[in-house]
Parts: sequence; C-alpha cells; structure tokens
Amino acid sequence: MTKLNLLFVDDEKQILIPLKAMFKKTYTVFTAISGPKALEIIKDNPIQIIISDQRMPEMQGIELLKQVKEISPKTVRILLTGYADLNAVVESVNTGEIFRFIEKPWNNERLKNTIESAANIYAKQDGVEIFEDLIPQKSGILLVDDNLDTCAIIHRLFGDKHSVFCANNMVEALSILGQQDIAVLITETKVQGEEMTTLIHVLKETYPLTVVVILTTQADAHLVVRLINEGQIFRYLPKPVENYVLEFSINAALKRHAQFCETPSLLASQQFIETPSEESQEVQGKISTFKDKLSSLKQRMKKFWS
Repeated sequence: MTKLNLLFVDDEKQILIPLKAMFKKTYTVFTAISGPKALEIIKDNPIQIIISDQRMPEMQGIELLKQVKEISPKTVRILLTGYADLNAVVESVNTGEIFRFIEKPWNNERLKNTIESAANIYAKQDGVEIFEDLIPQKSGILLVDDNLDTCAIIHRLFGDKHSVFCANNMVEALSILGQQDIAVLITETKVQGEEMTTLIHVLKETYPLTVVVILTTQADAHLVVRLINEGQIFRYLPKPVENYVLEFSINAALKRHAQFCETPSLLASQQFIETPSEESQEVQGKISTFKDKLSSLKQRMKKFWS
C-alpha cells in the first residue's frame, strides 16, 4: 500500500524532528522551515496532507494554506496555532478552508487521530472531480437570528431564486430543519440566550449536506476554533457585514452544497468532526435531544446515499 505524503511546516527545526520521527512509519514525511520552502515542495511533490504552524516569520500559516488551496485544492489543510488571534483564525476559515485547528502544545494522540481522519478524507476524495462551474438549483436557506433586519436583507437578496426561512429561537430552527430541505444554515452563535454550537455539531453529524455560515457579533477566536473542529463551518462573518460580502458568502455556500450533492464523496470532509469539548451532562442531554428532533434528517441522508 502506497504511503500518503505528509508535509509539516514550522520555523523551529526542533519541532519538526520529533514530528517526522512520529509519523515516518505510516507516511512519507516532508518537512519545511518556512512557507516558501513548503510551496517549493508542493510544486515538486503530490502532498496529500499539510500541517502548518501559524506564526512563522516569512509567511504566516494562513497565507501558506490559502496558497496551497489554490495550487493543490484536494490537499487536506491543518493549522497549528499557539495563540488565539481572532483575525487570523477567521481568515483561515474564510480563505484557507482548513479541516482542523490544533492548538499548541498538542496532544500526540489527538494529532495522530486528526491526521488519520485527514488521510481518510483524502482517500475518499482521491481521483474525484470537483465541479467548479455548478449552478445551484432552488434551495432552502435558513437564517437563525434575533435580528429581523437580517432576515429582510436575505429575503431581498435570495427570495426570488431560493426558499428563505427565518427563525429567532432554537425551537423554530429545529422545526424548520426537520421539515424543510435546508442547503445553507446562516446562524448567530447565540440566539435568545442559547448557544448554537451544539446544534451545529449535531446537524453536521446527522446531515452533513447542510453548509453552515456563522453571522455573529461574538468576537471569540476560541469559539471559531470550536466551530471548525466540532461543526466544520464554511464561513465566519463578524457583524456588521456588508451586503455584498453576505451575498457572496451565501452564494459560495450554495455552490458548495451543489458540489456535495453532485459528488457525495466530498462529504467526507464534513463527517470527520470532533466531539464537543464540553462534555457536561447538560451538553450530552442537548445532543441527545437534538438528535431525536432531527431524526428525519437521517432518513433523508439514507435516501441520498442510496
């Protein structure tokens, strides 16, 4: 069996040496001490998985992963970060479309599991054509937000081509998700005092076809990291947001949903998500409740796979 090519990028050589030793039996391991060196390696070698440090002097990790996405879009991208920079984290979601954040200092077992998941994703997508010119069909868009003005804006932007639904609380959102085919969920991180993170996790676990866009006033880098790792969000848009940015982001999400429908193997990237970091009894109870209420989505997913 051919080993996958794994590239570690960090400006500290003493970090790269143990990483190479840890993974060389399972993967063909490349290392680079800078973003430009990493790009040289990628241009000369097919790299299936890249794990880059964020804070490097010549080129930051998010800029590297953004360029990797352009050069080699199927390479699974993982970002190592030792500090919580909100702008950097948001940009890595919106432009680099990374698979996972791993915070320094990392746990070796978690790192191994994350890379194994990345390898499984690549294996399922290897050789699959990604259709970039797909035109989304009429789809369901759900906004979950206390702000009715945002609902009016999305209706104005998309109401003539798509079915737009709005909910201002968790109960309404669950009801709509259970009854309608929602291609894109746009949600605040907190609605009527309730955190949406757990719902997003359960939705992705149950029905990975739905593409999630966060539209929020909450500025919290650690929350964005959780939303990527536990919910594979597609975009994170801090409020206030210009209408053209909102329109562009939702159109991109609709296109991604169309790609998932056209090529189901792409859903692999949505299915390998971490369990919620908060494992309290209350959170476990919410997960169970949400799964029960969204059970109809499981049936729809079965029909999709058949």
